[in-house]
Amino acid sequence: MAADNNMLSFLTREEDREFGSRLLDLAEIVRTRDSSRATEFIDPHQKKIAADILKQLAGINYLISGGYEQAERQRILIFPDYLFPDHQEVPLSCLKISGNFEFISVSHRDFLGALLGLGIKRDYIGDILVHENYAQAVLVPEILPEVKLNLTRVNEVPVELKEISCEDLIFRPRSVKEILATVASLRLDAVISAGFGDSRTKSSSLISGGQVKLNWKPVSDPAAEVEIGDVISIRGRGRLIVAEDRGISNSGRIKLTIERVT
Repeated sequence: MAADNNMLSFLTREEDREFGSRLLDLAEIVRTRDSSRATEFIDPHQKKIAADILKQLAGINYLISGGYEQAERQRILIFPDYLFPDHQEVPLSCLKISGNFEFISVSHRDFLGALLGLGIKRDYIGDILVHENYAQAVLVPEILPEVKLNLTRVNEVPVELKEISCEDLIFRPRSVKEILATVASLRLDAVISAGFGDSRTKSSSLISGGQVKLNWKPVSDPAAEVEIGDVISIRGRGRLIVAEDRGISNSGRIKLTIERVT
C-alpha cells in the first residue's frame, strides 16, 4: 500500500488523509477478495477526494449514488473492473416518515435527531428531505429493520413509516445567489462576513458559538483557513460556497466569487 499512500500527498488536512487512507484500504479489499464493498455515506467534499483517488487505481471501478441526482450525502460502491457497471447498484434504502405536524413545526434537525436517538451512526444516514407532514430519508439497508421497529415519534409527534422506492424521492432545489466580494484574507470569519454582509464580530461569534461547519465538519476557530471549493454551513441561515478566486484587487485584497445557498 506504500505506493497507493503516495496518492494522498495532495491532501493537506489530517481528517482528509484519514478518509483517503480508509478508502484505499477498502479498495484493497475489493482487489484482493474480488468482491464489492460500499462506503458509508460521505459528504460532497469527501466525494471529490474519493473520485480523485479511485480513478487512479487499477483493477477497480466505482459508482456513486445517494438515491437521487442532486443528493448531497452519497455512498460509493467499489467493485472489480471486470464487472459491468450497469449491473451494479449502490445499496440504499428509502423511507417515508409521516405524521401530523400541522401544529408542531419540525425541521431536518428533528428528523435527524430522532434517527440518531436510536443509536444509529450519522454515517448510516443519507439525505433527509423534509416536506409538509412528512420527510423522506435515505439510509443504509442494514439499519432499516431497526428504524422501522423503533422510530415511533419525531418531536413527540407519532409517526408512521413506509419503505419507498428511491425513485419516489422529491427534491426541491434551493435558491443560489452569486456574490462578488473582496476579503483581506481567507480567514473563515472574513469569508462569512463577506458572504452574508455581517460584521466580522458577528461572524466570529457564530463560529465560536458552534453554529458553523466547514466542509460539513464543526469548526470553532474564526481564523481557520478557507480554500477555494470549500463549503461553509451556518445553522439556520444556509451555506456559502467559496466558488472562485478572481485575483488581487488594486488595494491588495483577495477577490472572491461566493455562492450563497438558502
